[in-house]
Amino acid sequence: MVDIEGKQFALFWDIDRAKLPSLTFEGRASWLRQRLDFTLLKPIDAIIERETDVFPWLAVAELVCAGIEALAGFFGNRQHGTGTPFCRFVYAFMHGDFCREALDANGELKTYCEHLQAYFRNGLAHGFGIEWGGLWNANAQNLPGYLRPNADGRGIAICPRGLLSDFRQAIEAYFDRLVREGENSLVGRNFAERFEAILQGTSKLY
Repeated sequence: MVDIEGKQFALFWDIDRAKLPSLTFEGRASWLRQRLDFTLLKPIDAIIERETDVFPWLAVAELVCAGIEALAGFFGNRQHGTGTPFCRFVYAFMHGDFCREALDANGELKTYCEHLQAYFRNGLAHGFGIEWGGLWNANAQNLPGYLRPNADGRGIAICPRGLLSDFRQAIEAYFDRLVREGENSLVGRNFAERFEAILQGTSKLY
């Protein structure tokens, strides 16, 4: 349990539903931020701790992509720019290399973010595999960054450690902006609308 504005919360939607309406805008932002730690980031850390006897990195990549997808729903609508909510969040808060382009499986130029969503997020979520591109270990090679063209020329390669680190800082950047700009800003209104929709049961939790 955590204390937010003098009340105890379990950080689960169903358990906390009756008390969540009493929170201020800042309290709701704090609740969601702590929920992300409790239900996503700490479990990912527990998975990584078992790296000596399991290969965690496909699971980590999938969980990070799911986290991007979920948080993107709170970030905003098309007033934040073109593209999918997933990529709008990535372009706003994650590494600038996601705006670079590479050929996709059909020979068309797509941004690295579009590759991440189509071939990593969707591939892992629907088929347990990366459909175009691959993973690489940035710690094993003296190369900058964590995004690069895949060695076999098929799509992009992502270091999952780098992806996780970038997502962690993106979470901080998003919540910093949310609290700084406040509830009357575009980012604040979008957050409040999504939060309320989930709270009232009018928006599906995927």
